[in-house]
Amino acid sequence: MSSSQVLWILALAFIPTGVLAAAAAYRRIRQIRRLVRQGERAQGVVVRLEPTQLEGPGSDAGITLRSSGTTVYYRVIAWATADGQAMETRTPIARSLERGPRLGARVEVRYDPAKPTRWTPAAESTGLWWLFVAVGGVFVAVGSGLFVGALASGR
Repeated sequence: MSSSQVLWILALAFIPTGVLAAAAAYRRIRQIRRLVRQGERAQGVVVRLEPTQLEGPGSDAGITLRSSGTTVYYRVIAWATADGQAMETRTPIARSLERGPRLGARVEVRYDPAKPTRWTPAAESTGLWWLFVAVGGVFVAVGSGLFVGALASGR
């Protein structure tokens, strides 16, 4: 396989992956912002902590984390819609015990009344999602560089 073929393959892997990652993260950012601005308010309570362990070397995850073996927790929040529908939803991001609301803590939830399964904790930050947008941008930039390299080496 020639070096230009390798560059083409890598470019075709990096660019779509970066675009999809950035687009998905940006979509989540817009959803969070829309819910925080326009969503209905509800008071919820953290009723359960669902533990999960970060994977590290030798795991099936295939990535290495410095905090391998650390247990983080998804918060399960019970709340009710304005029309009285009981909801029990799990936060999309797991956090350590110190970084999230404790069991029994009251939290404000914002939700879409037309589709209550579309919700967010009112205090959720979009910082992590912006990081995914940036990583997607880096993938697109690297893929574009590989694409230019493939074009140049094909001459």
